[in-house]
Amino acid sequence: MKKTVNSTEQFTPPMKYLHWISAIVILWASITGLYIAFFEINPTIKSFILNFNVSITVVFIPIFCYRIYVRLKHGVPDAHSDFSPLEKKLAHIGHTLLYIVISIVLISGVLMMDNNISVFHLFTLSPLIQDLSITHFFEVLHLYTCRILAVLVTFHIIALIKHELMGRRILKKMI
Repeated sequence: MKKTVNSTEQFTPPMKYLHWISAIVILWASITGLYIAFFEINPTIKSFILNFNVSITVVFIPIFCYRIYVRLKHGVPDAHSDFSPLEKKLAHIGHTLLYIVISIVLISGVLMMDNNISVFHLFTLSPLIQDLSITHFFEVLHLYTCRILAVLVTFHIIALIKHELMGRRILKKMI
């Protein structure tokens, strides 16, 4: 059964911080990742973006795991009282899909690495898988799930804008 807090309550401060940290990392990695995937850019800039994205997402993995833990432990506030049962169901499905796809993106991102990963030049992680055919599988999985994540995030933002324009101040719960 889905655990929820009182519908008049907002998200807890840790939930809000974790949401906005996630939003910043995911938007940055998605926008820059799609940019370097679809456009021809300077190799130095491309290398910087790739290295920065790898570092920021490696650091983000434990933060995202903690976010899942907090969500499971504390639940979420009830949906806006004006939401229809269908809207509530779609919101639940959308958020669940976001969590699943983000998890797959993060895991596949680590498992696709075929060389050492330098995390902000502070420490290095060795590849977890040595078989290049397996790392290639995770690279393809990563590319497709990143695109799916971009679509889900776009729908998430569109839904937020729609509800805000309808007078359902759902963003207020996250600020």
